[in-house]
Amino acid sequence: MKLLFNICAHDGIISHYNGVGTMVKRYIFVFMKLMEQLGISYKLNLFTPEYNDSSFGFSPETKKHHCNLTDVKIMPVSNGSGAMTGYGTPEHWRTLSVNTAAVINSINMEKYDLIISIANDTPFAGLPKLLVDDKRHKKVWIPHSTGRIHLGTSDIKNSNSNLNERIMWEEDSVNYINSNKNSFLGSIGNFVSTHMVEKYNLNRKKIINIFNGEILSEQSNPDFLNNPENKKLFNKIKNLDRIIFSFGRAEEYKNLEATMFLGHEIGFKPVVIAQSYYKEQPILLKYKNTAKETASVLYIDPPFDFARYILYNFSKPIIVLIPSLREPMGIIINEVRSLNRNNILIAANNIDGISEQIDDELNGILVDLSDLEESKRKIIKNYNHDSMKNMNFNSQIKLKQIYDLEKNCYDFLTAIIKTIL
Repeated sequence: MKLLFNICAHDGIISHYNGVGTMVKRYIFVFMKLMEQLGISYKLNLFTPEYNDSSFGFSPETKKHHCNLTDVKIMPVSNGSGAMTGYGTPEHWRTLSVNTAAVINSINMEKYDLIISIANDTPFAGLPKLLVDDKRHKKVWIPHSTGRIHLGTSDIKNSNSNLNERIMWEEDSVNYINSNKNSFLGSIGNFVSTHMVEKYNLNRKKIINIFNGEILSEQSNPDFLNNPENKKLFNKIKNLDRIIFSFGRAEEYKNLEATMFLGHEIGFKPVVIAQSYYKEQPILLKYKNTAKETASVLYIDPPFDFARYILYNFSKPIIVLIPSLREPMGIIINEVRSLNRNNILIAANNIDGISEQIDDELNGILVDLSDLEESKRKIIKNYNHDSMKNMNFNSQIKLKQIYDLEKNCYDFLTAIIKTIL
């Protein structure tokens, strides 16, 4: 079999600034590994918005890594912003999808037995509809979030004004997938599947699972351990007795301030990492004021891998809290699990896709952060060596059974191949 893979993503190809970027980097690695293991002759094209050295999220390390891969070609495509934004607005998404489709449609498909085009997240949602329809060309949109989940974002100023247009953009993509036999939706979790069926009227038969997960066969890259900036920042907390720790983008729905309030309430030092979208983002002032009020340690825009540095190096008890108010399928829980550390207790707000990742008090705990007293009680109940050790043991079982990304991508790839047989 000769296969052409087109992976399209606003993050994770020559940039890296959020969870979508992390998953896209993993897709590239895993799909290449699988095709080599299966003896499939392939070519891989990576489509991404144009970035320059000063673009938000641009990662020279990520770009260099992907540029050095064999049989892989990076295809920067204009979204009309002049390389000023990767994610952007509905206007940028339309331009990006049209320009990407023009390149893909110009490829001589007669050379391949199968073409798989994966459109990641909302910026590429309109792409499948624009691609040439051929029984050998399978088109998959993977929504890593939707407008009806997040109800707006903080990545650009005044983004809420684009919400209705975003939802219409996503609805149009689902309508096309429902009507086109060569198009599918890649689901990153059970919550997303149900959400797309109930809120976007997706035909459930059009779902192919590709659950978010970890690459379990590979050792984590320890390069960040040698970063002197990480070491310097870590000095601020390395002597603390115990911490409650959260990290994420500076978004209202991430609810990072809840970690500060809860930590202050239960007597754990709150440590919070917030990655901003732009200088003087309004939410940062709220974080700073709350950090003063609760005696929290707040890091704003440290190195992207500083959170992992803390998890690797802090040997005393850590409560990793995922306080999000909305989350389709986070990656933090399984990233922490993959470390296999008995000193870490995973706690999360009992919402959305988070609740499917944790079996309460078996491999983590689910809390209701609208009730700090009850959350405090539940955390204190499970904060002991035996409980944390048992939960970590059970976490390893769930991680291997459900969130092994290589197995999930293999199942996804074989399901796609079956559609042409």
